[in-house]
Amino acid sequence: MPTTSVAAWHRKPSWYAVSKNDRTIDPGLERFMARRMNARTIEVDAGHLSLVTHPEVITRLILRAAADS
Repeated sequence: MPTTSVAAWHRKPSWYAVSKNDRTIDPGLERFMARRMNARTIEVDAGHLSLVTHPEVITRLILRAAADS
């Protein structure tokens, strides 16, 4: 069984959608986490459930991430 020596996110591009109106996770914290993981970030004018309320924006993010991998 192979072992892991380095987490994949150290070498592969990361992507992050910051929900600017999130009242569950502070958007400032979201930005901090995205910076810490060196993620390519988009800002969505949405609350916590941006996947549900802005599916087209999130779909574009996923497609860009998949094309970049």
